[in-house]
Amino acid sequence: MSHSHGPQQTIRIADAKTAPPFYKATADFLRDTKKSGLKLRQGVFNGKRVEYFKGKGGLNALLKEEFAKVIPKDREAVATREDALKVMNDMGKYGFILRVNRGDPIGGKGSARVLQPNPQQELKDDGYYMWIWEGSQLKLYLGAVALVAVVLAAVLFPLWPETLRLGVWYLSVGILGLLGVFFGIAIIRLILYIITIIVLPRGIWIFPNLFEDVGIVDSFIPFWGWDEPKDKNAAAPPTSSSTSSAPSATSEKEPAAPAPAPEAAAATASSESAAANSD
Repeated sequence: MSHSHGPQQTIRIADAKTAPPFYKATADFLRDTKKSGLKLRQGVFNGKRVEYFKGKGGLNALLKEEFAKVIPKDREAVATREDALKVMNDMGKYGFILRVNRGDPIGGKGSARVLQPNPQQELKDDGYYMWIWEGSQLKLYLGAVALVAVVLAAVLFPLWPETLRLGVWYLSVGILGLLGVFFGIAIIRLILYIITIIVLPRGIWIFPNLFEDVGIVDSFIPFWGWDEPKDKNAAAPPTSSSTSSAPSATSEKEPAAPAPAPEAAAATASSESAAANSD
């Protein structure tokens, strides 16, 4: 496969299916954003929606410890940035990725951008690379078959046996009942919270973990709980100027003169009176 760029530039793209297994495993790792941490962006190439990424992100992903688990034992580990750069360049040669230039967004800010092939296919940190390889399509095919099967089953519902139709009816009623109970609990807990927050200093929630990211059982434990107050901003620490001025002000104060002892005060008073009598 090839792509023409300009009157004299033709970029030939190899078939990724013929690539060694190592590069297929590398592509699977990079496309798994949870493991690789690679940030994928949406673009439009020849009128088709595609995903692309920045070269720097791909190099950083290959240097992660998670990628070392993907590398076969008979292959050297990707230890340096030069090793990662070589692997990424080979990914382009085998037809997994294609270097592209970003154009203007097709819509407003944050929308997909128009992509055009770059004649220079060497990997660069600041370059952008489009995924050509889409990976295994088995899940897509299985999903399509399952969707068709569900649609056909719904269309042929009147032809189902009586027992199956009755079972589906009971199942639907049970699901609707559970949804009704859930929404009823949500409404009751909200009403109780509004009443208690007016009467009491803090509101009370029934099933405080109902909408938290926990398991099904933990959502109903405990039965009730106080409304957690919002964290108030801690008092701001004194600035450096105020803290530094305090010691200086203290140092500028002169120490108070010690009070005279009682015996010394009495001796001074007697000597003053004796001097007055002699006068």
